[in-house]
Amino acid sequence: MSTEDNKALVQRFVDEIMSAGNTASMAEFCVAGSRFAGGFAGQVTVMKTAFPDFQWTIDDLFGDGDKVAVRMTARGTNTGPLVGLPAFGHFDQPLPPTSKVVLVTGVYLFSVSDGKIVSLAYEIDQVGLLQQLGWTITPPEPVA
Repeated sequence: MSTEDNKALVQRFVDEIMSAGNTASMAEFCVAGSRFAGGFAGQVTVMKTAFPDFQWTIDDLFGDGDKVAVRMTARGTNTGPLVGLPAFGHFDQPLPPTSKVVLVTGVYLFSVSDGKIVSLAYEIDQVGLLQQLGWTITPPEPVA
């Protein structure tokens, strides 16, 4: 596939999976049954439960061969519980909804092969998200 095809695939993935939360169509975008597809589908479900109206906007989209880089902004309202998620640390209990609107930024690097997304690396402002929700982060006690 061309770089333009890969960019179009990522654009559709952001719209259909990340924003719309249609995780049932992961196999259309990713290698079915892959660790990436299963893990990312779980993360989308967690975020769409906590922020049902979460919508990602692509601010910049760049491609070079099998790599596609995206800078995005997401907006949503926290109307559902946020459960333990590796990106936010594992919570003992779900964090209750706050009804606050948040804005989150992130940079994503997709790897594409044969028309399917095979991996994704990303950095999002997790601390900023938690602060917007009014939650504080307590660092662990130092180990002696």
